[in-house]
Amino acid sequence: MTFEFAFVLVGLMQIVGFFIQGCTGFGCTVIAASVTTGLLGIKEGVPYGTLMTLPFMYYLGLKAIKEVSWKDLGKILVLCAPGILVGNYLFATVSPIVAKIAIGVMICLIALMNVNKYIIQPLILKKEMKEENEDTLGKKIFSYGCLILGGIVHGAFNIGGPLITVYTVSAVKEKEKFRNTMTWVWALLNTVNAINQYRSGAITPHLLSALAVGLPMAGIGFFLGMAFLKKINREQFLRIVYVVLLFIGLDMTIRSLLAL
Repeated sequence: MTFEFAFVLVGLMQIVGFFIQGCTGFGCTVIAASVTTGLLGIKEGVPYGTLMTLPFMYYLGLKAIKEVSWKDLGKILVLCAPGILVGNYLFATVSPIVAKIAIGVMICLIALMNVNKYIIQPLILKKEMKEENEDTLGKKIFSYGCLILGGIVHGAFNIGGPLITVYTVSAVKEKEKFRNTMTWVWALLNTVNAINQYRSGAITPHLLSALAVGLPMAGIGFFLGMAFLKKINREQFLRIVYVVLLFIGLDMTIRSLLAL
């Protein structure tokens, strides 16, 4: 075991990320991505995010196993599986700088889409947010396409959550059931990722030392997030989440472009 002060900084960011994860069922690795990969490097930062989620995802998944949309979970896994394999290949071949730019741009696009939906439209343009119940062919193609692309992004960079969420938000309306369904998505997909990363030699003693420091901090955020879920206004919380995501995406993209 080794100790570095960077492990503490990465762990502190996990408190924020796992608070969001405990509330919504997604977002911990995306929120912490710039700090984690910035301090640990892309080669250790990605498997760090994968392994960090597993104990919490299995805990919550088993605790709330009766409150999961299994039908939608099946669709997610079937459509994400091919992308995971493609993403694992990209993780081994794409350069760290290119990877960071890809992560940053992806986060920015997702954040901007949701900032428009949850902030600009209702708060600035004063438009009432309406649920669109009509399930057209175009919407199905878009949502299923997000699942496939989300699998690729998650397999490569461990941040496919926002893309996969595009499908799940429209399919699963109850916030607890949505969170629990997303929890099982990450429990299963990250197990596959962890096995592949172990086989590739990405899990090192240095990485395990970082995890030992970060896990207790992640636990603090996760259990606070679970307790906060029943008190939260979903729209207000998502506004905060996507503003933070936009900041992180811009920061990562700009820093990576300057490093080229």
